[in-house]
Amino acid sequence: MASTLPAFTDLNATWTFIQPGLEFILGAQNEQGVTSTMYMNCYTAVYNYCVNKSRRGSNPASLAANTENNSYSLAGAEIYSKLETYLVQFIRNLKKNPTETFLEFYVRKWTRFTIGAVYMNNVFDYMNRYWVQKERSDGRKDIFDVNTLSLIKWKHEMFQLNADVLIDQVLELIEKQRNHLIVDTNLISTAIKSLVFLSIDIQDLKKPNLIIYVNAFEKPFLEATLRYYLKESSQYLAHHNVVDYMKKCETRLTEEISRSNTYLEDHSKKQFVDILNQAMIENHAQEMYGQFIILLEQKQIEHIQRMYKLLSRVPKTLDPMASALEEYIKKEANIALEEIKNQNEAEIKEGKRKPGSGIEPKVYVNTLIAIYNQFNEVVIEAFNKDTKFIRSLDNACRHFVNNNVIAVPRPRAQSKTPELLAKYADGFLKNSAKDADIVDMNADNLMIVFKFLNDKDTFEEHYRRSLAKRLINGTCKSDELEESVLHRLQEENSIEFTSKMTKMFSDMKASEDLKLKVKERSNGENNAVIKDFNPLILAQSMWPFRHVAEYDLKVAPELAAPFAHLQEVYSEQHNGRQLQWLWNHGRAELKANLSRKGKPPFSFTVSNVQLMILVAFNAKNSYTFKELHEKVGTKKETFEAHLAPFTKYKLMDQSTEEINDETVFTLVDEYKSKKLKVNFISAIKTNETKQEEDEASKEIDEARKTYLQACIVRIMKSRKQMKNNDLINEVLPQTSSRFKAKILDVKRVIDVLIEKEYLKRLDNNTFEYIS
Repeated sequence: MASTLPAFTDLNATWTFIQPGLEFILGAQNEQGVTSTMYMNCYTAVYNYCVNKSRRGSNPASLAANTENNSYSLAGAEIYSKLETYLVQFIRNLKKNPTETFLEFYVRKWTRFTIGAVYMNNVFDYMNRYWVQKERSDGRKDIFDVNTLSLIKWKHEMFQLNADVLIDQVLELIEKQRNHLIVDTNLISTAIKSLVFLSIDIQDLKKPNLIIYVNAFEKPFLEATLRYYLKESSQYLAHHNVVDYMKKCETRLTEEISRSNTYLEDHSKKQFVDILNQAMIENHAQEMYGQFIILLEQKQIEHIQRMYKLLSRVPKTLDPMASALEEYIKKEANIALEEIKNQNEAEIKEGKRKPGSGIEPKVYVNTLIAIYNQFNEVVIEAFNKDTKFIRSLDNACRHFVNNNVIAVPRPRAQSKTPELLAKYADGFLKNSAKDADIVDMNADNLMIVFKFLNDKDTFEEHYRRSLAKRLINGTCKSDELEESVLHRLQEENSIEFTSKMTKMFSDMKASEDLKLKVKERSNGENNAVIKDFNPLILAQSMWPFRHVAEYDLKVAPELAAPFAHLQEVYSEQHNGRQLQWLWNHGRAELKANLSRKGKPPFSFTVSNVQLMILVAFNAKNSYTFKELHEKVGTKKETFEAHLAPFTKYKLMDQSTEEINDETVFTLVDEYKSKKLKVNFISAIKTNETKQEEDEASKEIDEARKTYLQACIVRIMKSRKQMKNNDLINEVLPQTSSRFKAKILDVKRVIDVLIEKEYLKRLDNNTFEYIS
């Protein structure tokens, strides 16, 4: 290349001067690069041509005039045209070595060409900044800066003519890489990256554009990926088990995602992952579902977790898995509960348990808890606490807790789970329970099962009744424990749910205060017969006790004074209130000097009726049945039931085998029991338990009707008018926190409210609220 710069007015001389330098810049001279001198000469020649040709006219006079007017016509069209023609010829003259593939040739030449294009763009910098910019601002969208022009010419003259060959060879290399053959990954990434550079929007050069990349590479690449993995996964599964296949999937996914990060654009990555998920996971989800239950049975948590992680890549494939888990939990729960039912029946046949005795609450609840814990652990470890699987576990638990062979022994019967759970709670809250018997019973288990109850109000009623007995009999293990359980029930449901029970504790405290006042008012008078008197004043609306006429007792004269004194003190405090004695509740501890000389007296635990019977024997040792009954009172059947334990445990002798009015009962002079403390209450046989159950059921039904009425009135008050179905559909969800209401019950309550004139039925099956 000559070192003397050409005349700035001579286009051909200028082009002839710079062309050899462009050859070096673009690598046409055996990849030899341009020198700094050559580069500066090219730049100066182009600069001189563009600057000096930009003045209007070419003679000195015109030049002088233009200088005065400071008016220019930017030059560059002729040299731009020369460059355009040159680039086309240069690219067409590029030749592939016989020993290289087209992909290798393409990448080698592209790499060198793009480097040269950047330098060449600098050579024509002045033209780019003035002439090109002016032309484009004037609307010439077919004029580009030199670097962009180079890429466009490469696209037209190299890529578009050989696109199919290039992409086929890229995809071939990618497949070889998938087959674990050694390939030059630089060829893949450089070729794909070139498509991104070639994706030029000629209307707006600054606008991101991937049209060449997407159409030429992305679509065939994704299609090839889908074909490859559909084939591979089917072939692999035909010769391997599902667990091995899942491991293979994990490996493949890791490999593909790692490789894709080196050559895929972000635009493709999501679609690429979706294709992998479709081919390897979604397409074979059924095979995984088929193995899922087997893995559950074998407790293969690691493999279940692997399956979950794979399926979670396609979220919709998790739904059948979650449903399968729910059904499996239900099935396992049914098997476990059938087993304890059959075991109970077998023990009854063998005589180990009394006929008709049900499942022990502890065994039943602990079985429910064991099932829950087993699958809760699976949900935590294998499914990473996924809400879908938590919901499946909850649904399954709600089903087997409320509906199983023990809870519902007969079709359409009310579930016994709430009642059994209340008895379970009573078991570990009583102070009479041995620590060894309740080691695996606690409030946590109680709350887990409680959460799944449909009829929480049924549990509340039975729990309230057992709590009432613990309170009045002084059998609470701990006040703190009772209050903590109550607080947890309140948190789980509502303050309203536990309001009655909270008031019961208040009544116990008020009763203690009353007892102290009665003691203060007694002025230190000591009763030789009564050592300690603990009266309990219970609000009738809060406690589950009702006055029973069959238990109307005649208080023994020696016991009458404290009762009268209590009545007097209470009446002074609460003028107008009436007290009704609940003789069928409460108990007494009395000393009986019926042992041998020198031995301590016996301590008897008795009911109030039994207390009056025994106190009568202080007067004489024998009574006929009629005399004793008249002295004690109560209904005859009740009296007989409370008397029976004394003869059963040999405290009294009975003159005739069959009891009649003349049967004589004689208190023994010396009681032969080996125990100093004897409980006669436990042997009383009455139908009180059945009556209590009937009373509890009746109270639950009444409470539900009241709750439904309040709910309907509240809704109608705000809506004024509602159609029948709309009203029912709004009521049912609002009652679900307390009980599972039936549509028939809602309809009956609506009829009651119509009778009470809260609602009015309109012609089109619509109800109107009457204010």
